Amino acid sequence: MERERTILVVDDDPNILLFCETVLGQAGFRVVTADSASRGYEAACSQKPDLMIVDIMMEEVDSGFRLAVRLHELLPGVPILMLSAIAGASTRVFDTSPLPVADLVDKPIEAADLLQKARRLLRIA
Repeated sequence: MERERTILVVDDDPNILLFCETVLGQAGFRVVTADSASRGYEAACSQKPDLMIVDIMMEEVDSGFRLAVRLHELLPGVPILMLSAIAGASTRVFDTSPLPVADLVDKPIEAADLLQKARRLLRIA
């Protein structure tokens, strides 16, 4: 039997946290949530997730970017999926090329798309 995969979701929007926790939890993933970049880093340290989903704009406009760099240094083999509420402008507004992220998607994201991206990044069929 395959072990349960843990996904860390870091977002300051409680609705996004609940959405991700519900969608991913119903699909059989163990979901850990954090409502700030600092709490997200602490959770990553203690939980060692298999996938991390991080909002770009939290306490500060670039909190998610800075967190992604720190998470990559902490857990270099763990994929990071970044979420953006900037509706298609995230790669035009910010230079994301140096970031260690596997994918960048706009919010809101459909449940099926979130699940598909999580499974792809975790290499689950």
